[in-house]
Amino acid sequence: MLHARIRTFRSRHPLVRLLLGVVGAAVALVLVAIGFFAVAALAVGGALLLLARSLRARPRAAARPADAAPAGVIEGEFSIVDGPGTPVRTQSRPF
Repeated sequence: MLHARIRTFRSRHPLVRLLLGVVGAAVALVLVAIGFFAVAALAVGGALLLLARSLRARPRAAARPADAAPAGVIEGEFSIVDGPGTPVRTQSRPF
């Protein structure tokens, strides 16, 4: 029933169909070109933003030698697991 109520306009003349096809292709190309330029503008804007941030950023101070751990030492927290069924104990090891 729905198909019987909706009537679409489709010309049977071959030149009108050709003209509508060319117009449709031109509209599609214009939309693709607009999308291309939008993506290019976003990429250029992002590159400029990254460049501005990198030029504006101050260099960070190097870590002091007193803060560094001795060679072969890994600092951090660890868990001791005695075996299956025993609770896990978390300890922090100060250096």
